[in-house]
Amino acid sequence: MAEPLPAPGFPLEYELFDTVTEAARAALESVLIESIERRKEFGAMICQQGNQFFAMPPREGDTNTVDVGHRLGNRGCPEGATAVAYYHTHPAYKGAGFNMEPDRFSPEDRGVADDLKIDAYVGSVSGLFLRYDHRMRKIMVAGPRLRNARDLPQPVPVKKPAVKKPAPKRPRQHIIPAPRLL
Repeated sequence: MAEPLPAPGFPLEYELFDTVTEAARAALESVLIESIERRKEFGAMICQQGNQFFAMPPREGDTNTVDVGHRLGNRGCPEGATAVAYYHTHPAYKGAGFNMEPDRFSPEDRGVADDLKIDAYVGSVSGLFLRYDHRMRKIMVAGPRLRNARDLPQPVPVKKPAVKKPAPKRPRQHIIPAPRLL
């Protein structure tokens, strides 16, 4: 019987985020353009350490598949961290002799997430940023489009307008006239 694969070590450099979605977005932003230019999928695991999240370095795949590292020890996360999601790219509309659907999660993509009971994120050639929620078994837009070409300006984060709260209502005052003096 083959020995189990060891868990990977911590990346030399990694950034901690407050949410899984922030970690996924940063990872996909860092690799999507190269993925599109090389027409290869890239992806890896997103891990939780304490109450913060980080993405493992991207692993290179083929035109229509990538091993995100989930078969490694500790599901591709370093010891002391927990796998909570995975991310990968969909870099092409055509490849391996057939038309692809880059703006959708494939049954295989969803299957990995369902089997591991983790969420999945994808960055597509169109810049679409999607999330598959394994609990609800739903696909949703995870946030604004990703940068998908070198000649595009960096997206400016959209600031939500401040919501003006109405002034608290004052209790209605009953004005009682002063008594008249005679």
